[in-house]
Amino acid sequence: MALSIPSKLIYYTKLSKPRIIWLLDLAALGGAFLASKIILVNLLAVLIGGTLASGGSMIINEGIEINKDKVMKRTSHRPTVMGYVSKKEAIVVGTFLLILGTLIGLIANPLSSMFILLGGLIYVLVYTIWLKPRSPLNIVIGGFAGSAAAWAGFAAMTGKLDLAAFLLGFLIFMWTPGHFWSLALRFKEDYDRAGIPMLPVIMPENFSARMIAISNALMIPFAISLYLFVGIPYLIVSVAMSILLMYFSIRLLKNPTGEEAWTSFKVSAPYLAIILLSIIIIRLITFI
Repeated sequence: MALSIPSKLIYYTKLSKPRIIWLLDLAALGGAFLASKIILVNLLAVLIGGTLASGGSMIINEGIEINKDKVMKRTSHRPTVMGYVSKKEAIVVGTFLLILGTLIGLIANPLSSMFILLGGLIYVLVYTIWLKPRSPLNIVIGGFAGSAAAWAGFAAMTGKLDLAAFLLGFLIFMWTPGHFWSLALRFKEDYDRAGIPMLPVIMPENFSARMIAISNALMIPFAISLYLFVGIPYLIVSVAMSILLMYFSIRLLKNPTGEEAWTSFKVSAPYLAIILLSIIIIRLITFI
């Protein structure tokens, strides 16, 4: 029996991974507020365009990975696996949303639109199709998809990039491996069953925990250095959050288990969100 349009919309919304999109939107907002001015029309364009393009990329990803999702407990109830959305439908709808989001980004300027498209192409072509089935470096290179969101936000306000924008982008790039390696360590059996060579699948738990800690430690200088553009209140927040993140990274080093990795994963998402929110709030206060 054919599904109703509202039902389809619900399934596509689930496939678009809203919990990831809101963080990408925060990255775009963080990039925008690093600029010296806010242009409301451009801000709306990059948020709407970026949301549609990111959601489209996620939908394409889950269309391509139906067979892998079937054998992973964590993903076995996705609408694509359950047969509510076919592989062809997911790829067609996702591609349409990616193109639509890119076109909406043009309302801001071509550079912002380019970064919206770049983020989607990195996620679909580089991460999903090329690296994820083949290399443990998949999530490392794939991290540039998140960087592109921050760069799109900054470019929407300025039409260019500068050092502050690059630092924010590389902060997100450096944050990505530790975050997703923690997830992969928690669901190591799932990824192994699906034949996905995530780092914790091909390397021992203690090595994976060490790489998570190193990745997080290498990220912190990028996070803290943004105080040069945001100010002392941001420095206080970023240092405090970085200490907290490293505390849980060290805990994982001492006890490299799935449960401890899950704790590390649950800490790292709020870490980035609070860093981005502090940029937005502090810069907003200066604008007022």
